[in-house]
Amino acid sequence: MANCSSIMAYTLSIVLLSLFFAVSQVNATQNGIIGFGISLYQDLCCQSCHDSLSSLYLTCTTFPEGDHMDMDMDMGMDMGGEEPMGTTSEDCYATNTQWLQTMAYCIQQNCNTDGYDPMKQAKCFSTQALGGAPGPTFQDSIPAIAPTVELSEDAMWLNVTSLVNKNTYHSIHGTLGEFARSEYIHTRYS
Repeated sequence: MANCSSIMAYTLSIVLLSLFFAVSQVNATQNGIIGFGISLYQDLCCQSCHDSLSSLYLTCTTFPEGDHMDMDMDMGMDMGGEEPMGTTSEDCYATNTQWLQTMAYCIQQNCNTDGYDPMKQAKCFSTQALGGAPGPTFQDSIPAIAPTVELSEDAMWLNVTSLVNKNTYHSIHGTLGEFARSEYIHTRYS
């Protein structure tokens, strides 16, 4: 009987913990729980574009003073095997042309495939590329000439408007999509 009681207590704690995490994802303007009225990723495609690019350093990324880094932004870094610890601010993202154009092009090319209409693309661009900060519109950020150079999977810098690496994008898109699907199933059967 003690075993059954322990199992029930464990199951109840897992259910409550799952419910807590599901509810913690809720935006104050939404009602429901993940899988029932709320999507885990409101803009999976845009989130995938953002996550494919967010680890890259921009020309406005700042690095701590005194690191004495010898940086060559075209060829990489000479840091004795250590990666720099740069910080890219929301203002940096909102004003960096290469970031904005690369994000806009990624959204336009990939989110059409996911069925995003132009309004949804513009909204998720504002959220993901600008972080809600004022800045150029989605339409203004689409590059006049389509980029032709695809970022390498191990790229560290975004110095020119580029194509998002296909492998990186599809890996992130698939991972986030599967994670969302498993959360919906988890919520449904909890």
